[in-house]
Amino acid sequence: MEAAALTPDTGVAAEMVGRSVRFESRRYQPTDSYADIACDKIRRGSEVLGASESERRARLALVRELFGAWGELPAGNPPERACWVAIDGMPFEVSFAWVDGRSELRLSFENPSHPGTPLARQEDGRAFTRGLADRPGVPIERYLAVEDLFTDGDPRGYFSFFHGVAWRQGGDPLHKIYLNPAIAGREHAAARTEEAMIRLGLERPWRLLADHLGGVHGIAHEPVGLALDLSDAREARCKVYLAHTGVTADEVDAQSAIARDHVPGSFARALERVTGCRESGWLKPPVTCWGFSSTRDVPGATLYVPLIPGHGDDATAHDRVAAFMREENVDPAPYTAALHALADGPPAESSTQNFLSYRGGPTPRFAVYLAPGTYRPA
Repeated sequence: MEAAALTPDTGVAAEMVGRSVRFESRRYQPTDSYADIACDKIRRGSEVLGASESERRARLALVRELFGAWGELPAGNPPERACWVAIDGMPFEVSFAWVDGRSELRLSFENPSHPGTPLARQEDGRAFTRGLADRPGVPIERYLAVEDLFTDGDPRGYFSFFHGVAWRQGGDPLHKIYLNPAIAGREHAAARTEEAMIRLGLERPWRLLADHLGGVHGIAHEPVGLALDLSDAREARCKVYLAHTGVTADEVDAQSAIARDHVPGSFARALERVTGCRESGWLKPPVTCWGFSSTRDVPGATLYVPLIPGHGDDATAHDRVAAFMREENVDPAPYTAALHALADGPPAESSTQNFLSYRGGPTPRFAVYLAPGTYRPA
C-alpha cells in the first residue's frame, strides 16, 4: 500500500476530503458493511492473483479482525466527512503489485470515526496502532519513537493515520502505518520528517537525499507521508513520500538519480508514456517514494504516476498503463485481470485508479492502487 493517496492540494482525493458522499454501486447493496465489501474485493483479488483457498480464508478473517466494529457498519450510511485513503472517499483501498512473476495484494484502511472529525480519526488511529502490538510479530516501538511528531491537538492535513497490510506469496502478512508530516501544518512537514528520520537511526541516508535535493521543502519536493513497516526484520523499511509540483518529468527523474536502484530516464519515460505529459501541469502531482532501511546506506526510489484525475476513466488509464508495461517487456495480463475483477462497473464508466507505481530495471516492478468505486460526491 503503499500510500497511494498521498498528494497535496490537488486531485480527486483532495476534493473529497471534508465533503459528504453518497453510496452508488453496481455490485453492492447499501446494507453491505465496509468489511463485506473489503472482503469481497480481497477475495476477488486473491483469486485472480493465484492465492490458495487457505490463503484466501486467512486473508478474509484478518480483514474482519482489523476492521473491527466499524467494519460492520453499513457502507450505505457514509460518515459526514469522506475518508482520504481512497479517492472515492471510502475508508479502504486495494492495491496489487507484481514483479518477476510474483504478486502481492495489499489493503490500506482508515477508521471512518463517525462523524469523522480529524481529532477523532487521529485518536482512533493511535488506539488501533497500540492494539496491533498484541499481534505476534507486529512491533510498534519505531512508531512510538516518533508518534509525537505525527499527532497534534488540532490535526490538519487530509489524514492523521491510516494502516495497511500486505499479503506476500509464501510469507506472513506485513503490517504498515502511514503518518502525516503536515499534521500541524505543511510549513512544519519537512522539519518533522527530518526529526523522525534522526530518531529512527536513518539520518545518514536521509541527509544524502536531502543534500542531493538541496533541502526537502517547498512544493518541488514536499514531504506528504511517512510510512513504517511494523516488523522486527532487519530490512524493515521506513518510506518517505515526496510530491513534486511545478516540475517537469525530466526534473523528477534527475531528482531521483541518487537512488541506488534508479535507471536514468526511466521515471521521465514512465510519466510521459502513462500521462501523455512531460512538462509540469499534472492535475495531481507525481510522487516519489524513498525507501530507507538500517541495512542500506543509500535509499531506493519508486515513482507514483498519477492516473485519476488526468485520465477520464479507468479504461483510458488502463490502455496507457498496459502499453507502457509492454514497452517494459512486462505482460499486462495480470493487471488487466485484476482491474476487471475488482471494478465496480465497466472500466469506461468508472474512475478508481489512483496511481501506478513503477520502478525500472532488468525486472521492472509495477503496482496499481484502486478505490472501491462505491462512493460518489453527494
